[in-house]
Amino acid sequence: MRIIWAIDAFEDNKELNQKMADYVTHLYEITNADIEPLYLLRENEIVLPTYEVPAWVTDHSRTAESLFREVLSDYNLPFLREAKVIPHASQSHAGAAETLSNYAVKSKADLIIVGSHGREGFQRFILGSFAESLLLQSEVPVCVVGNHATKTKTSKNILFPTEFGEHSKDNFRHVLNLAKMLKAEVLLLHAIARPIESLFDLDTSPRVYNYKGKMMTLDQIVESQIESQSRRAQQWVDWAQKEGVTASFFIDSSFKGVDELVLDSIANHEADLVVMEAQSGPMSAALLGSYTRNVVRKAPCPVYVLTRHFYDKDQTTEKPSPSPEMGA
Repeated sequence: MRIIWAIDAFEDNKELNQKMADYVTHLYEITNADIEPLYLLRENEIVLPTYEVPAWVTDHSRTAESLFREVLSDYNLPFLREAKVIPHASQSHAGAAETLSNYAVKSKADLIIVGSHGREGFQRFILGSFAESLLLQSEVPVCVVGNHATKTKTSKNILFPTEFGEHSKDNFRHVLNLAKMLKAEVLLLHAIARPIESLFDLDTSPRVYNYKGKMMTLDQIVESQIESQSRRAQQWVDWAQKEGVTASFFIDSSFKGVDELVLDSIANHEADLVVMEAQSGPMSAALLGSYTRNVVRKAPCPVYVLTRHFYDKDQTTEKPSPSPEMGA
């Protein structure tokens, strides 16, 4: 497994960098992964810690690499590959993210690990977020370690929220491979969606919905959904068992927001890694904004995102189909 650890080594956030260092150490101990620390150097950026720049210093990239190695030495990570600095000319997070994504593809990386400050409100509006830009740009999965992360030294329980959509099988296959590599168990999380509109709304009768051509109450719809989705989830659990992975499922009918439900489930089910599906198609940015970003900002554990571009690229490679009993 080849991992790129993208770190802003010269920003004064040693606490976040230490959390990422703990996590990459854990991954190395479990997987013996090939981990390359990387710093994106914007052109004309001053990276020296003092204002006294020697006249002979003309190659900022080489200088940055030297300083980068010094910063990394504080974390005592002898297993890391040689530190790398990639210069780029972009003045935006999106441009920098594209540079990193292109390098990850070129170097055949399997994963990018990046930190997130978890800024919100006006501060985030002014400063933006490199991690969130990367989630929209990257062609390989991205694992985000946030400021709120407290579980960075274990990956025993993977939480996988899923809609059981047409792309979810391929993503679950990826989750199973990840679980085998990390020696982890998997919990499938599915949320029952509230019907959008009622057909009848009478004071003397329960609200009735048009559900799959039938007139049903909300309780009847929820009961039907729980039954059908539990059958599907059990098929996926059986699939995992055949792959040698212990899995279970939880069907939620509380109608909470997806981000709130995921964050609650991390605590309630003691998850220490969340794998989330990025949506495919033109609505990806809006959907990402609605819940994945909130989970990334607030999760107490790393969040591993199967990005839209990774999925799109992955579909060009033919993969074996699951057996019929795995369900649609």
